[in-house]
Amino acid sequence: MALCLGCGEIKFGAICPCPKCQVASSGDMGLDIAFSDHHLDVETLREFGSVIRAIEGSGADPSTRFWAFLDYVSEHHPGILRAELEPEMKAKVTEALRGVALPKVTLRESPIRRHRAGGRDDDA
Repeated sequence: MALCLGCGEIKFGAICPCPKCQVASSGDMGLDIAFSDHHLDVETLREFGSVIRAIEGSGADPSTRFWAFLDYVSEHHPGILRAELEPEMKAKVTEALRGVALPKVTLRESPIRRHRAGGRDDDA
């Protein structure tokens, strides 16, 4: 399972097209996999989807929304990724997010990742 970085829905496979919006991949395989159940629990992916949908409500163009999501993750969950936006894009993101209430995301590792790390998987 993976997060669609286009619309925030959960889809089957990190690089498979989203059934809702048809976006397949961000073009960065590492980014796509970072937001999959290879690393994060599906509930965490759903919470990130809520962030994407909240940003979508800003009315910003798709590119600005994408960078706004990456900026949010970089600021609130830097262990997943770090993004430094160019000043022009940072200004667009700041303007797009003005007044947008972004939901909180609680990071939970996926059972796959816990298993690989030697942790106990309660489903096993």
